[in-house]
Amino acid sequence: MDAPTGLCGCEIDHGLDASAPADPDDVWCQVESDDVHVPIDANGTPESMRVLSSTLNVLPCADLMALRMLHMSVEAVQDEWIEGLATVISTLYERVERVERLRRAHSRLEFGRAAYRAAR
Repeated sequence: MDAPTGLCGCEIDHGLDASAPADPDDVWCQVESDDVHVPIDANGTPESMRVLSSTLNVLPCADLMALRMLHMSVEAVQDEWIEGLATVISTLYERVERVERLRRAHSRLEFGRAAYRAAR
């Protein structure tokens, strides 16, 4: 008997589910996105932390009904999750201009450092 599946592209091994057949709606499924890591210095030593990753989930035994249905969980920073992909997308979209300002500031920083080194 084939293992039941609930979500197309699910990356969880459902081999054990095949030994105890279940309704496909009762199978926990997950599809992960590509992880992005950035160095975060929270304690004086930068460490690579996962940011803005996401998983497409079906959690049939969750207490919240919304989590029992197909939904996206967004991991803002490692182990800190947000439910509500639309909110994350709109918030990040609004912040794109801030990223451009950071790029310009970074260019000024690099220019200033180069000028300082050249003057020495």
